[in-house]
Amino acid sequence: WDQVVFVLPAFEVRAGTRVPGTKAELLRLWASGDARPFYGALCPRCQAPTDYGRWRALPPGPRLRVAYEAPWRDPWEPFYVGTHGVPQFDERFLQYGFNRISQACELHVAGFRFAVLDGAFVVHRGFKEPGGFHGGREAELRRNRELYRAFRSGLRHRYPASPRHC
Repeated sequence: WDQVVFVLPAFEVRAGTRVPGTKAELLRLWASGDARPFYGALCPRCQAPTDYGRWRALPPGPRLRVAYEAPWRDPWEPFYVGTHGVPQFDERFLQYGFNRISQACELHVAGFRFAVLDGAFVVHRGFKEPGGFHGGREAELRRNRELYRAFRSGLRHRYPASPRHC
């Protein structure tokens, strides 16, 4: 399992809905419209490589397991658990935008694989909706977009032998 991170499918639950403790509970909420993949209304591409349809269709298992590997695609923002050798998060990415994208990009360039877990997930309370962010979000996003361009250029110098890029 060298150079593997374990992806936790991420979801949002409607405000006031109890956070599910099991996949079965989560699937019931998803079916009723009280849960959905994270950022489903804002940036479906940002979570698409997790392949929620595939995850949803997995037969129930008795315990936590690696279900499948997901290929990295830009602009993926996976939530994951890393073991050893995971590159440090670049703390220049402050506030909103490109923080998780930059981390996943570097993992990809560094040669890591993304293993999606079944039997585990993360949940955000409340649906993320357009217009539901603080006033400075757009300025943060612009700043971090510029930083991300420089960050990607720097990856070519940090990983000169890597055939991968973002």
